Amino acid sequence: MPPTVQLFSILCIIYSLFCPFINGYKEHCLTRNQGDNRYASYSSDGSRIIFESNRDGNWEIYAMDKNGLNQTRLTHNDKEDRRPSRHPDGSKIIYESNVGEQVQLLLLDLKTLKTREIPLPEWVTDPLFAKYSPKAEFIAFSAQDSIQQYHIYLLDQTTLEIQSVVSSAYKIHYPNWSPDGRELVIFSRMDTKNADDEIYKYHLGRQQLTRLTFWPKHNFCPAWSMDGKKIAYVTSMEETRPEIYMMDASGKNQQRLTHNEAGDTLPCWAPDGHSLLFTGYRQGNFQICQIKLAP
Repeated sequence: MPPTVQLFSILCIIYSLFCPFINGYKEHCLTRNQGDNRYASYSSDGSRIIFESNRDGNWEIYAMDKNGLNQTRLTHNDKEDRRPSRHPDGSKIIYESNVGEQVQLLLLDLKTLKTREIPLPEWVTDPLFAKYSPKAEFIAFSAQDSIQQYHIYLLDQTTLEIQSVVSSAYKIHYPNWSPDGRELVIFSRMDTKNADDEIYKYHLGRQQLTRLTFWPKHNFCPAWSMDGKKIAYVTSMEETRPEIYMMDASGKNQQRLTHNEAGDTLPCWAPDGHSLLFTGYRQGNFQICQIKLAP
């Protein structure tokens, strides 16, 4: 092992040993390399984690065990493959890949490792943050249309029809499903006119949008807990690093979970609700970290 890599690994181990006393939660790094590792999420049974990494020169999709062992590269090409999300049955992964300057959604079969494109209308440009609904009837994602309006779209997996459920002249991103599939949680600048990001939830049946955060900070990357009672998210001020927070699904009882000067983002709940994955900036790179919320 090269001396620089060995030193980096030692620093990560030292950090993981002492960070519980810094945060009040048991925290440790699951990845320990000199590439960037981001956008991690669990399999439905919590045994595996998928994520993106540029450790081999460009962004590719990887998987590893829940403890960080057995890290495996799943995609192999010269494109930028990013933001993976599993199908509810665990058999495949949806992710973003670039074709020139455009982004397309691809589906990766985890058994054969073959990919295919998910067809979208030409007027949908750069689909981002795609997520399956809990029963896989829909894929939610954010994108712009040809007149530069921002949308949260739903793609029907049976009919392949697409509909816009939230739209604005200001950015809307990062749809995440409630466990019952009735609501989406997103972040947007629609009410602040680009001053800062705020978190909203949208009830699909009632077609009702409810704002959850009300403060002059950037509040973004929300993720619903598996019991539907909590939402983890990120808060940061301009020119400061972001931290992981948690609140009730109503927006009440905000609680800060991380206290790291280097910055933390992209939270994701474990299926049992006892821990969170997140992306933390550690010793010069982004790494996949985890905090334990319960014994």
